[in-house]
Amino acid sequence: MSRENPFAKLDLSSIPAGKSPVKPGYAMTGAAKTVVRSIEDLAENTKKLMEGEVIVDLDPRSLDVSLVADRLSDDDEEYQELKSAIRAAGQTTPILVRPIGDGQRYMVVFGHRRRRVAEELGIPVKAVVKKLDDITSAIAQGQENSARSNLSFIERAYFAQNLIAAGMGKDVVRSSLAIDEAMLSKMLGVIETVPEPVIKVLGASKKIGRDKWLSLRQMLLAPALRRVATDHAATPDFLTIPEEKRFDALHGYLKRYKAKSSAKTLKPVESNKSWMSNDKSLSFSMSAKSKKVAIELSSVEAKPFSDWLSSQMDHLYDEYRRSKPNTDGD
Repeated sequence: MSRENPFAKLDLSSIPAGKSPVKPGYAMTGAAKTVVRSIEDLAENTKKLMEGEVIVDLDPRSLDVSLVADRLSDDDEEYQELKSAIRAAGQTTPILVRPIGDGQRYMVVFGHRRRRVAEELGIPVKAVVKKLDDITSAIAQGQENSARSNLSFIERAYFAQNLIAAGMGKDVVRSSLAIDEAMLSKMLGVIETVPEPVIKVLGASKKIGRDKWLSLRQMLLAPALRRVATDHAATPDFLTIPEEKRFDALHGYLKRYKAKSSAKTLKPVESNKSWMSNDKSLSFSMSAKSKKVAIELSSVEAKPFSDWLSSQMDHLYDEYRRSKPNTDGD
């Protein structure tokens, strides 16, 4: 469909209300009145079309996807329900598109799944055509999804990241998603920390809210756990788990892995030594760590020997210092 209004040059403004565009003295027949009325209606409808006020049928193959992706799952249960509903009752809600290029093609602002259903069913897609710039399109796309409440937390975060990657400012992102700076910061924190392959595998995670995603992000701040999460999410066994259960499965796996790793952490190596005098009147045992040594004296001579040892500490330490290489003596 051409973007140019073919009736834009048709001047009907000079025709007074209720008058006919004929020369004075000539009567206008009923057929003529019908033709003029049809032209007026067609001109008005074309004007409305160019302003995005009427619904038209378009070939879904003539539509390109939006500049910014907002969904992580396309073949979920909701999509199948939408397809069944449109097959049974037709498309009840139009999508919004914007003309691009020479006006023979359009870009979807919102309604990608309805467009896809129409293409799969081999029927035209009902659409409203409106001239929009990139920023207005992004805001309209985000706000329509917010109003319908059918994007999950991670899809909204994914959409926010894609908007920024497309060059949109954070003010545009906040307006599009109807969120404040704090929520945007949380969303970007999650989407920037959780590896992209993991997000793709987890999909929309419709039942998983902000708090669980923030919990996953906190664990994945550790590089080792990020690698574990990426590797585990790519295993064939994990991919057999239904998409709606994958988040909890991965979150639980990482918690168990973290606990198991902590339990395996080796304790500091201790050095244990012991000694006993020939007459067996004094027993000595020592437990040494890197910066702590515990000495125990036992048997009959333990108390008097400890007193003597305490009195000799200065002398013994000086002897120790002189015994060390590169240590100046007295």
